[in-house]
Amino acid sequence: MAGVNNNKDKEPLPEIPLPLLNDPRPAPDADQVVSAFKTLEPTRDLTTMSKSPCAKESFIDGAAVGLGIGLMKAMRSGANRSAANWGFGAFVLMTVGTWEYCHFKIRERRQLMSSGQMPVINTIDVDAAKRREAIAARQRDV
Repeated sequence: MAGVNNNKDKEPLPEIPLPLLNDPRPAPDADQVVSAFKTLEPTRDLTTMSKSPCAKESFIDGAAVGLGIGLMKAMRSGANRSAANWGFGAFVLMTVGTWEYCHFKIRERRQLMSSGQMPVINTIDVDAAKRREAIAARQRDV
C-alpha cells in the first residue's frame, strides 16, 4: 500500500543533534595554534620517530604499497603525474592505516594485560632463560 501513512498513531522520532554543528567548545584561538606550532621540533621529532612502536613497519608497508600502486598506474595508463599522485596517496593511506592498526593492537594487548586476561610475559627473561638452557646443554655435552 504505497502512499499510506502508517505512522499517525506513533510518536515522531526524536531529532538527533549534529555534533559538528552544535559543538559547545569554542574554536581555538590563533595564540593556541601558534603555541602548538612552537612546540614542534622537526629534527628531534624525526630522529625519535624510529624509536616509536610501529613506525618502521608502517613506513615500509606504506612505501611498498605506494610504489606498487604507482607503478601499476604508470604501466596501465602511461600518465606519470597521475601515477605519482596515486602512489603518494596510497603511501599515505597505507602508512596511516597500518600505524593506527598497530597502535590499536597495542592498546588491546595492554587492556587485556591490565584486566588479567593475558599473562604478562617479559620476553627478555624468556630469552635469557633460553640462553642459559642452551649454555647448560652445551656444557653437559662437553
